[in-house]
Amino acid sequence: MEDDNIDFTNIVQYEKRRYHNKGYGIIFAFTFFCSFFFLAPIIGKIIFPVSIENPGKFYMFSTLFTHEVTFILINSIMFIIYKLKLPFFERYKTTLNKWPWEEDYNKWISLLKKTIKLLLLNHLVLLPLVLLPFYLSDTCPMNTKYESLPESPMEIMVQILFFMLCEDFGFYFSHRLLHVKWLYPHIHKIHHTYRQVVSISAEYAHPIEFVISNSLTTSLGPILLGNRTHLYTYLLWIMIRVGETADGHCGYEFSWSPYRLLFMSAGEDFHNFHHLYFKDNYGSFFSFWDRICGTVNKRYIDYVNRNKKLTTD
Repeated sequence: MEDDNIDFTNIVQYEKRRYHNKGYGIIFAFTFFCSFFFLAPIIGKIIFPVSIENPGKFYMFSTLFTHEVTFILINSIMFIIYKLKLPFFERYKTTLNKWPWEEDYNKWISLLKKTIKLLLLNHLVLLPLVLLPFYLSDTCPMNTKYESLPESPMEIMVQILFFMLCEDFGFYFSHRLLHVKWLYPHIHKIHHTYRQVVSISAEYAHPIEFVISNSLTTSLGPILLGNRTHLYTYLLWIMIRVGETADGHCGYEFSWSPYRLLFMSAGEDFHNFHHLYFKDNYGSFFSFWDRICGTVNKRYIDYVNRNKKLTTD
């Protein structure tokens, strides 16, 4: 497939091959996807408070809690996978490069310490500061009424798809801006300290990038819908978004990943290529902005095919 040619027929053929390469993993991915959205309205009726006295405070703390628990849980699972190094998982590794801790353990420990410090700053200082106005005013930009909880999986799916499209639009253009030569060394270079990506690197970013390119783009869809979306749907979206960025930085292109069911999904290997070559492939959930704007790197398909051949030989 020619990466600089926006040919719908070629794109469809590429997507067919991508789905075919998932094998039986696509069954699990589809099952997980359906289960999540089918159970979401049911679980919402059980766990969401019947009445909320302080909507602003609840909005702030529920957002922080959802974000942190999701991030820690996913990275804990990935830590186990990295440590086990089982052939079952390693066959999904997107490059033959060594993991950072295998390449230079002391250098990895130093980077890990820096990563944890910056994550603590972004997660426990900056994110609360962004949410603080809602805490102080005790207002929530979304609907918090129990009786307004989404009734159907379709309602949640449609809104989250809208959030994905908004986030992907904002992320693509803000990410591309961060790669402008005069700006890159001052902000985005920190995130690119990880050339071989691992899940914890997903939110290792300069504070300005974390607020604008991560937090703001994630909130773009909910901001546009405002009171028409429920806080519960927003919290589900936070889980999905944090999960997707960890999945996109984990170093594996798992066949069972429900994120890769999306048509023109950006995928882990798509973003890993970006970290390895420091340019192009700027998308988040999707790759269509890269295709429209001609920023799918011409070497990307060769890179994918070469790695698949090397890992299967």
